[in-house]
Amino acid sequence: MPVPYTSLDLVPAAPSDGDHHHDFLVGGRPLLHRLDETDGLDTVSPLAADLPPTVRAEHARRLLLADGTRQAIHSCPDCEDPGCGAVTAVVAREGGDVVWRDFAWQTGTAAEPVREGYPGVGPYRFHGATYRSVLLRLLDSSACRRVA
Repeated sequence: MPVPYTSLDLVPAAPSDGDHHHDFLVGGRPLLHRLDETDGLDTVSPLAADLPPTVRAEHARRLLLADGTRQAIHSCPDCEDPGCGAVTAVVAREGGDVVWRDFAWQTGTAAEPVREGYPGVGPYRFHGATYRSVLLRLLDSSACRRVA
């Protein structure tokens, strides 16, 4: 049975330290809230405003180009080192759609979705045009445009 379509957008989020971040709005809810409900890990989106614009732009580009590879969706709030831990998912193309699946907490070179997965989170199927539009809008933002 195919996965139903899910809406995707960006939403501003303001963590307790006062830094401004963006998160993915998946199915009308911030993805970080869905992850927090299952595990409560301290992570932020790589779209965080306090990270250098090159990091945000590169992250958006990786998500745009990914096809069947595991990508960071949220990472350590203090650095961009995946060794600190990251929420990753397989980002796959299926026809004109993009699917995020097999969410897992990853601290090394490989994820273990069976042991470190997020039950009940995903898979999410996005219309390809909507997916591209959201990420291109991020790339076109003034912060990312300066480094493109």
